[in-house]
Amino acid sequence: MKASKFRLTYRIILILFALVYGISAYPNGWSRFALLIAIIAAFMTFEDVFMKKAGKTERIIFVIVFALAFFMMFYFVFLA
Repeated sequence: MKASKFRLTYRIILILFALVYGISAYPNGWSRFALLIAIIAAFMTFEDVFMKKAGKTERIIFVIVFALAFFMMFYFVFLA
């Protein structure tokens, strides 16, 4: 198994585990943290798979969407 395929498999398992835990134990503080981990892992996976051949505009859009999603989730997890 190549390292890139292992990373992709590991991240998909991490995303699924974090989403299942985060949704099943929702009101708990750790479940919101698990949802934050799932968001970060999902963006890392998307970046690793699709951003290798992306142009400058696509990369800028990706960074903006990631920043908005991350800070909204961070606010929801720690400040709300």
